[in-house]
Amino acid sequence: MIPKTTADFEEKYIGSVINDRYKIIKLVGTGGMGSVYLAEHEILRKKVAIKILHYEQSKRKDTVERFKREAIAASNIGQDNIVDVTDFGYTEEGNAYFVMEYVEGRSLADVMKEQRVLPLEFAVSVAAQIAVALYSAHGKGIIHRDLKPENILLANKDGIYPFVKIVDFGISKILQDDAKPDERLRTLTKSGAIFGTPEYMSPEQAAGESVEPASDIYSLGVILYEMLTGRLPFFDDNYMKILHKHQYEFPELPSNVNPDIQPDVNALIMKCLEKKPFNRYGTMMLLLNDLKNIYLKYNLEEKISLAFLFNSGTVRSMNPVADMISSEDIIRMLNSSQDEKVRHVTAEENRSSGTVLKVLTVVLLLIVAGIAVYTFIRKQNPPMVAERTELSKYDDKSAAVKEEPRQKKEAQAEKKSADTAKKPAANGKKNVPMMKLTVNSNIPGVRVFNNENGRTICKTPCTKKLPRKESEVIILGFEYEDYSIKPMAVTLDKDMTVNLNLKQEADNG
Repeated sequence: MIPKTTADFEEKYIGSVINDRYKIIKLVGTGGMGSVYLAEHEILRKKVAIKILHYEQSKRKDTVERFKREAIAASNIGQDNIVDVTDFGYTEEGNAYFVMEYVEGRSLADVMKEQRVLPLEFAVSVAAQIAVALYSAHGKGIIHRDLKPENILLANKDGIYPFVKIVDFGISKILQDDAKPDERLRTLTKSGAIFGTPEYMSPEQAAGESVEPASDIYSLGVILYEMLTGRLPFFDDNYMKILHKHQYEFPELPSNVNPDIQPDVNALIMKCLEKKPFNRYGTMMLLLNDLKNIYLKYNLEEKISLAFLFNSGTVRSMNPVADMISSEDIIRMLNSSQDEKVRHVTAEENRSSGTVLKVLTVVLLLIVAGIAVYTFIRKQNPPMVAERTELSKYDDKSAAVKEEPRQKKEAQAEKKSADTAKKPAANGKKNVPMMKLTVNSNIPGVRVFNNENGRTICKTPCTKKLPRKESEVIILGFEYEDYSIKPMAVTLDKDMTVNLNLKQEADNG
């Protein structure tokens, strides 16, 4: 409910001119912190949107500071898919306000209300634009923290639809100050405080823990899940139960909800929705690369063009002193071969990697030299001193008898090793890259099995090596006494850790 004093003040804004510059035309929408109006610049005759902080909220210092932070965050990113903020000030009544570009369009939430399940090409287009926009934001040290369909506007720009515009950085987290890049800004929120929308929160955000860019990646995974299945991965009438599910429960595989979803799309979404941040995509650019692979694999360019995406301004790296990545750089990275993974590193990381590479090269050369010296000495002096010392317990005759077969065995072993090295691998087989699957549980002895064929993988606690496969998933089943434990999908492209809590997941009927 908006207090009557606030409603009275905001009603008076219609038709008025703020600071002799912005004439208020109509109310567009109202939220918890403020209201958004359509306005027109008195001199430029240009339509703008003005967000005015509620009268009661303007009396709170922390709210005003957070309102300023929203304006600063949005204005500093400077990316086409993020609504730009151009001015900040106060009304005559003392209400803080900021001016931003006016977007004629609808929210993604409104679109999904009309069309429950969106086409793959539409979902990929929206997700790719969000990924580029937030990669730029993360590079400036800004995390959105409230990414949801209501904050994603879809406009028609220069004949391009959907063209994404992200709004509402009201609870964004700023990690660094441009004036002092080595120092972290003092946060406005207390430790353990929860801000955001429950349905789209990451597990760490739901737990009131510190958030990093991986939290926005999780939220984007929820949005992708919803766009392609028509429903949220977790939902309940009780918000606390939703937060609990994000932290402890595994979502149903998207293809179980919508059979048209392909395995690689499944893998992408489930990787975004990993419980642990380090199991998700490392950056939005890596997520964008997999979206590009899907875009190419399923010929989505025939249905929707993403050429405009790569001309959406520049994207800054995570290092504030690193060079800017131009739109041409993004095109080059995203037009690489489908199997090639994007690996953007900063100038500082390149220098560090170069130093590490030099050290490793020197160490490798020393090892090779050591082996060569050892081999030379061994050929010159076949009897080992240590071996002779051991044999001194016997007489010379018995030592000679024992040493002769030993030398023959060593010679045969060396010859066999050399012959093996020269021969190609049997049947032309190559070493298969493996990934490690680790499964822990609060009660040991849980049977872990392949849910598709029923074959046992291991029993907890356990670590099992499985063939590493890009963009593929395995559905794990779990069995222990009369507990009912939901299956879980894990990706096979890197080492994974699964933690089970049977008390929380038990369902005894």
